[in-house]
Amino acid sequence: MNRLFDYYNRYIGVTREALSFLESYGEVCHYARGEFFMRPETRMPYWCMMLEGLTFGYTLYPRGERRIHWFAFPMQGFTGVRHLYTPAKLGLYIEFMEHSSLYRIAALRMREAKERFPEISELLHIYKQQQLNRYAQIERILHRSSAYDRFALFRETFPDIARLVSPQHQADFINVSRSQFFEVQRQWLRSGGGVDSP
Repeated sequence: MNRLFDYYNRYIGVTREALSFLESYGEVCHYARGEFFMRPETRMPYWCMMLEGLTFGYTLYPRGERRIHWFAFPMQGFTGVRHLYTPAKLGLYIEFMEHSSLYRIAALRMREAKERFPEISELLHIYKQQQLNRYAQIERILHRSSAYDRFALFRETFPDIARLVSPQHQADFINVSRSQFFEVQRQWLRSGGGVDSP
């Protein structure tokens, strides 16, 4: 949890009282690779910040296609509710891609912290703006008409995701088929787009 507080203090000074509140009402949780934080049939009204590991949120369509909406790396957050670009009629899965730990606090308690402590309100504003910026970047990628353009912009915008997650996850993130993904990856490498990660 100290890592989280150190991260907060880089953005804005957080009072001891505010940190004590977060310590009292939040907890650090650990998850194994492949474990779920939530499935569509569960309700998880928590505000979470990744401390280590990697998680992602996705929906499954009726024919079994998976659409990944976001990834969360250390010091990135998520909530156990439907996200901005998650279709309302489809439930959200949140799954851990590797052994992970996170800080979580009930959403109602985080709302209370926001109202009681101006610095927490400011931190949540920063967090929300970071999320909106990521969503805008994702939308820019998905609005590209060709699979190649989506792939190239994805590699330029999210090199950390491209480096750390499997081709299957990347394809589901940029909304292309597996065969399309490998074809445009070959084209991109031939055009000098970069040295592909193993």
